[in-house]
Amino acid sequence: MTRSGRVGTVFAVLVLVILAVVGTIAFINSPQQVAQKWANALAQRDEAALKKLVVAKDQERVSGFIGFTKFLPDMSVQLAGIEDQQGQKVAKVTINFSQVALGNFNMKLSGSAQLPFVLVRERFIFWRVDLEKSEPLIREEARKAVLEAIKKNPALQSLMQFLPQR
Repeated sequence: MTRSGRVGTVFAVLVLVILAVVGTIAFINSPQQVAQKWANALAQRDEAALKKLVVAKDQERVSGFIGFTKFLPDMSVQLAGIEDQQGQKVAKVTINFSQVALGNFNMKLSGSAQLPFVLVRERFIFWRVDLEKSEPLIREEARKAVLEAIKKNPALQSLMQFLPQR
């Protein structure tokens, strides 16, 4: 083989290796994979893993966000899918619960919420969760879930008259 043939072969191999690495990184950081990692870390209440999955500006928000899980001591979490909503990718994560804890007080209150998490692209191929963009969507869905859970609990239905209706 000639010198130019060897150089061409080496160049082709390098290009294939680079494409394989970029393809692997793109797959690992696809919206589906990031959303699944997010759901798994949320289910485990793994703050360090969640911090790795959010945009840099939201690092400090993770502690506050994970704090809400203390209200749902028996929650289970599952990725329901990813949707395109108004030009952005939104991961839908279903949280099921059967009790709510308020300090030392535990109340049986079954329900589920499908919480939306906005996914944004960082540095071309990296997808991350944007909690700042997600918060208004999450608040609305959480409010709906709590109201539905209360409606299903006859002992708590009388509280409905004191809550705002939408």
